[in-house]
Amino acid sequence: MKKIVIFTAITGHMSLAQAAKSFLEDLPNSEIKIINLIEDRFAWGFYKVSYRFMPFLSKIPYEITKNNNMAEMIRSYFITKYRKKILNVLKNEKPDVVITTYFGYIPVLDEIKPISNFGFINIISDPVTIHPLIFSREADYNIGYGKYCVKMGKKLGLKNVLSAGWLVRKGFFDKIDKEKIIKKHKLDKVFTILVCGGSEGSNAIVLLLPFLFFTKMEREFQIIFICGNNKALEKIIEQTYKFAKTINPNPPKILVKGFTNELNEFMAVSDLVVGKAGPNLIFESVSMKKPFLAITHISGQEDGNIEMIKKMKLGWVAEDPVTAGNLIKKIIEKPKILEKFKHLEKYSKENFETGQKLKELVSNF
Repeated sequence: MKKIVIFTAITGHMSLAQAAKSFLEDLPNSEIKIINLIEDRFAWGFYKVSYRFMPFLSKIPYEITKNNNMAEMIRSYFITKYRKKILNVLKNEKPDVVITTYFGYIPVLDEIKPISNFGFINIISDPVTIHPLIFSREADYNIGYGKYCVKMGKKLGLKNVLSAGWLVRKGFFDKIDKEKIIKKHKLDKVFTILVCGGSEGSNAIVLLLPFLFFTKMEREFQIIFICGNNKALEKIIEQTYKFAKTINPNPPKILVKGFTNELNEFMAVSDLVVGKAGPNLIFESVSMKKPFLAITHISGQEDGNIEMIKKMKLGWVAEDPVTAGNLIKKIIEKPKILEKFKHLEKYSKENFETGQKLKELVSNF
């Protein structure tokens, strides 16, 4: 029996862990455990506020922590706070392979890897704007996205960096019965926009509501809203829609959902994905061959994602709500615009192969 432990944290880090697990479950005679030990409420509280209300704030800690002294302080903090907990997990589980999707575990694992016999894979959690702290010096492999991780790895003097696609949950490559999903959620067979707020529900969505609910369109359409863990966002959408119906005689049909594990199903029945430019959402869209419209991003760690969308032609970037609204209107009224994204098939294949490559690496330990 091959025992695999995946150390992770909340938000997108957990999505990466689940993506890894979805491929590794195919390995015969294996046992996989996802473990989250990270409980720093202050740090996550700041992240949540920044995520929902002020994404530009994140650039400050992102840049400050690149300083060598600050980086060493952060490593020392994680060693002091989590060393005992991580060692207890390793002692109890006795894993053959350890995988990380969150940098907070790396200082401890780097410390003990030279005297341990487990295989160690570190999954880089940002595709383009990669912080030096999220690389491991002692891992057998740092798996990151394309040329960006290799370039940063060389800069840090690392030889254990493996270039790949993005790791996406296996369900985003499955063939889905669209008719069944439409019937299940009482949707119509019309142009469908999926608006995603990410795991914590970005409030940038609110700025689009006046346009989506009050603008007269020449074609019928419907909207699926995924609000993550942001209950307030759900209420704002529902109340705004209720008011819109008193003014607009033909508002679009809407479906409002909180956090869901069925995102692949909602994406399958959608024509366009709109949301925050987080890497998981971008590449989940790509994996299902759906064009992506970025309406906001977290400054610092997601800066590179904006340029990546443009350079790789994954969709559009329109962080001004008026520009985004006009673009959405154009796409609804001329959906043939979406036919130029057939090249997403190539990137989808790369992402699937990344999951297969991870499985191969783990099986070789």
